[in-house]
Amino acid sequence: MNIKEIKNLTHAEFEELRNIYVSTFPLENAKQLDTYINHIHDMLKNDNRYHLYAALEKRSIIGISLLYVFENLKMALLDYMAVTPNFQRRGIGRKLFEFTSSEFNRCIPDNIGILLEVPKENVSDPNVWLKRKKRIQFYSNLGVKVLKGVNYLLPLQVDGDVEEMYLMIKLSKNVTSISRNSIADFINSVYTDVYEYRKTDLLRRTITNLPDVIDIKGLKVRDL
Repeated sequence: MNIKEIKNLTHAEFEELRNIYVSTFPLENAKQLDTYINHIHDMLKNDNRYHLYAALEKRSIIGISLLYVFENLKMALLDYMAVTPNFQRRGIGRKLFEFTSSEFNRCIPDNIGILLEVPKENVSDPNVWLKRKKRIQFYSNLGVKVLKGVNYLLPLQVDGDVEEMYLMIKLSKNVTSISRNSIADFINSVYTDVYEYRKTDLLRRTITNLPDVIDIKGLKVRDL
């Protein structure tokens, strides 16, 4: 297996990327999923801040990592990372994450860190709860920590609902907090640049009650 960045996505590679999404993406709405995948394709084609890293086995894509770099903020968003089900639990996800972090550090050596939108485990379905818990544990084992007091709202709506997420960070610097303004600027940039969501309602709801200083702490197993 090797990992590399794919810059000029071919039709065959796009189909492989789509297949990984279909098998791993949490959204159940097929129409919304297609819209989202096509949006990703357009960003990869037209926005050089958006990067696709792929794990390959015999020239087939078995894992993907999508990173959006905000150079002016010295932060990045890990938009999505997944490994095809047949190759899960082999350490590929960890290697993908480490490769992505290394590439970001190479791109912006003095960066603050990579941020992630991670679904909360406050769901009634036990299978979904367990899947989300494992995802949180996976990232926590990689040193990813949560931004306390940030009520992050994902700007992807299904039937009018808005999902609350953990906003987590893999720090590149030895800090325990980050300023309100830095996170507000990051959220605003994610909404507009990544999701092309230019309404003000979610942004206002997300940043209004942010503390002036946002603590960064690990999520312990007993917190899950």
